[in-house]
Amino acid sequence: MKRLFLFFALLAGAQAQSTNSIDTDLRMALQQLSEQRERIAEEKPALARETSRIASELSTKRQTVQLLHLDRQDHQAEQAALSERIRELEAEFNAIDNLIMDYRKQFEVLLPVSELESFRPMLLAADQSLQARLDFLSRSIQHLETGFALYAAPGEALNASGTLLDGTFLRAGPVEWFISKDWKQGGLTVENRNLLPEIVEGTADLQALQKLLKRQSGAPRFDPTLGSAIALDQAKGSIIDHVRKGGFWVYPILALALIASLAAIGKWMQLSRIRDLRPGTMRTVLDAVKNEDRLKAETALAPLRHPAKALLQRGIELSNRPASEVEEAMYEKFLEAEPPLQRGLSFIAIASATAPLLGLLGTVTGMIYTFRLINVFGTGDAKSLASGISEALVTTELGLVVAIPALILHAFLSRRVQSIRSAMELASLAFVNGLPKKEDRP
Repeated sequence: MKRLFLFFALLAGAQAQSTNSIDTDLRMALQQLSEQRERIAEEKPALARETSRIASELSTKRQTVQLLHLDRQDHQAEQAALSERIRELEAEFNAIDNLIMDYRKQFEVLLPVSELESFRPMLLAADQSLQARLDFLSRSIQHLETGFALYAAPGEALNASGTLLDGTFLRAGPVEWFISKDWKQGGLTVENRNLLPEIVEGTADLQALQKLLKRQSGAPRFDPTLGSAIALDQAKGSIIDHVRKGGFWVYPILALALIASLAAIGKWMQLSRIRDLRPGTMRTVLDAVKNEDRLKAETALAPLRHPAKALLQRGIELSNRPASEVEEAMYEKFLEAEPPLQRGLSFIAIASATAPLLGLLGTVTGMIYTFRLINVFGTGDAKSLASGISEALVTTELGLVVAIPALILHAFLSRRVQSIRSAMELASLAFVNGLPKKEDRP
């Protein structure tokens, strides 16, 4: 019991002590809270001013950022516009540069051979740099401005035989003449395949060139084709020269043409002597046969010039025989008369069919020869290939020239022969059908 009482006494003392400690702590905490509130109240105006300042600076910086962002967009737009302008200028520059290079090539092509050597270093430099191209452009413009005045320069040119002559070039605009030092040779000049000036014979008056060279008034002849018309006229040649270009196979084609021509002339002369069989003559013959008047029938046939005459004469001789025998006898005469009518047509048909084949054969051999020349000389020299190409084309041309008329003549003559055969058949049928029957005879 004492122990229990002592326990409760100790418990009550500890509780009282604990309550006193809590109160003390609470008073201290309240005092600290009060002191802290006083400090906060003292510091609050300064913090408010600092916060306001910071907020003001933040707003200012945000506005600055927005302005910078707008400036950035403007700069980007300007940069894009400048980039586009740069691309346009680059494209324009490339186009102008290409035009200058094209002009440089045309200028070199059209430049007279007498001045080509003086311009060659500048032309080669123009291929390397822009400044060189601009210098060339300026020089060429000056050259064009003074190009229509009479210009004389010493130089060398080849004559028709290939001899290199010393002399003087005379140029007026695009036209250029050359006259030798001895004043015996001269004319318009052209550039040959070796890029050397060559005189075109017969294209200028030497006395007029001498006057121009002495700065006197002169009227030299001028070929606007710069010698091309003369060269073309010289290249035409005669028909015989044209035929000879065809080579070996031209001669069989010409032989076929001769045979077909002779056959056609002979056949035309043969058929031109044949006259049409008139119906009145047939009626006279049939009436005489019905009246058994052979003399009158033969007299009516005397002036007739037609293969049917032999058939009718045979029919008159056998008019007293049965119709079947007369028909067979006249058919024999018809068969005898047909070969002379067909004679010669086969030659014309053979020519019309064979000439194109020979022309094709000549084309094949010509192309084989051309490829053989290409294998040896290459394709750089066109003149070396001209003979093979001429053989290939001329034989085809002549083959068609022979075949087309031969085909037309064969069709015309065959039609004429067919009409004569038809007249013979009609005359035979009319005669046989016009014979009196046995019961009609007296």
